[in-house]
Amino acid sequence: MKMSMGTLKTAYELGSSRIIASKYKPVVKKDDNVLSEEEINTYLSKKKVAMPDFVKDVNHPLGYREEKQSEGDVTVQDPESIRYSDEMIEVHLNGNVMDYGGYGKMNRNIAFGLSNRNVRVKLDIEDYLVHVNKSTQKVLKNMANNFVPPTSPKIYGVTVPLTLSHKGMKIIFTMMETSEGIHPDYVGKLNLCDEIWVPTHYGKKMFENSNVHPPVRVIPLGVNVDRYKPGVEPFDFGIGLKDFRFISVFRWSYRKGYDILLKAYLEEFSSKDDVSLLLVSRPADCPEHQGVDRIQEDFKAIRECISKKDHELPHVALYNKPIPEYKMPAIYNASHAFALISRGEGFGLPYVEAAASGLPIIGSNCSGHSDFLNNDNSYLVEPEGFDIAEVTGNMHKMAKACRFYEGQPFPIFGALSIAQTQAHMRSVYENYSEAQEKIQILRADLVNNYTWDMMVERIYQRLLEIHSK
Repeated sequence: MKMSMGTLKTAYELGSSRIIASKYKPVVKKDDNVLSEEEINTYLSKKKVAMPDFVKDVNHPLGYREEKQSEGDVTVQDPESIRYSDEMIEVHLNGNVMDYGGYGKMNRNIAFGLSNRNVRVKLDIEDYLVHVNKSTQKVLKNMANNFVPPTSPKIYGVTVPLTLSHKGMKIIFTMMETSEGIHPDYVGKLNLCDEIWVPTHYGKKMFENSNVHPPVRVIPLGVNVDRYKPGVEPFDFGIGLKDFRFISVFRWSYRKGYDILLKAYLEEFSSKDDVSLLLVSRPADCPEHQGVDRIQEDFKAIRECISKKDHELPHVALYNKPIPEYKMPAIYNASHAFALISRGEGFGLPYVEAAASGLPIIGSNCSGHSDFLNNDNSYLVEPEGFDIAEVTGNMHKMAKACRFYEGQPFPIFGALSIAQTQAHMRSVYENYSEAQEKIQILRADLVNNYTWDMMVERIYQRLLEIHSK
């Protein structure tokens, strides 16, 4: 049976999956998978709690709209036009490259960047979601047809490779969202490789302290600071947003700490404050209307913990439409500050993209993004401790999300952390000039140390060393 692109799984998902039945069901079954306005209103009327201002933005067909080519989307020589020499570097690259996720962005930048340095890249493309436009797809598929000797090095830009049966040097460029250790099964996969690349010093220390034997090198990910910058024409969300806007961009999952952010925001602000919290999010593992159901159920549970009447609540909006990657700078420029109290990041691309766009950052002080976020350049929320993720115990939502999370410590964000988040959000809202001073420090660090071109140059230099041996 042929699988649709929406159901294909990455090596990460296959390697770390556990069988857990979903409790979420479609709100309405329709042939065209589109909810009418009447159906949405009928569903929402049963909830009897205030819901985010987003129903007008979910009534559209499933899937990703075809977007026109945007200048800058494809910044690579067409492989058919490159004149390769006999002494050139050649490399295999395995991973998903067509989607807008972290690994997809990373692998595209590696493929494009190395090709522009006259490296012959043979792509081994994983079947997964396709988000990039057709022009970009064509270039990537051409790279998949390149011939590279089977003994050339192979970079696996994945969490867990499906197979490691490669004759040449095996390099895995990976990351994990845990804070104080990694799962023994993950360690076993890593120890089958010859070399490991991770994007943070935090990750390097964590891997080395977890009995990972191959050498671990730090190669940070990055951001295109020429595209992600202040002053880009803001995106029009079509939602009645307030004058001051907090934004959070993430895939809807418990790991991203939406519960902490919402509790803090709903407690700290009220309808008297001229402020909106804009959530740009959508679950990646279910159809559009099921995703709406999931988000609303989570929001309802949080809202019922807030001791305010509906008319007293501050404004919350959700934008869950597919967004082309080239529009993301405009998304960030439509807001004033970025907030994400994540329970764990391998690197934290949304933080660097928002910061490069000039938004002050409110974030958690744990895991990979602590490499570049600190109290001088950001507003950090401290964990109150750590708890072990167990399927039938505490942090069960984390344990069920990924096999490699089970039995691992994750940060606890309780009442004190929520209060700290409240204080940070209020401070940014009322003392924005101070917040702008912080973000200038962070953006300067990104420009100097965290760009995609710098990542590619570090990879290129390492491949030169390997090639010269």
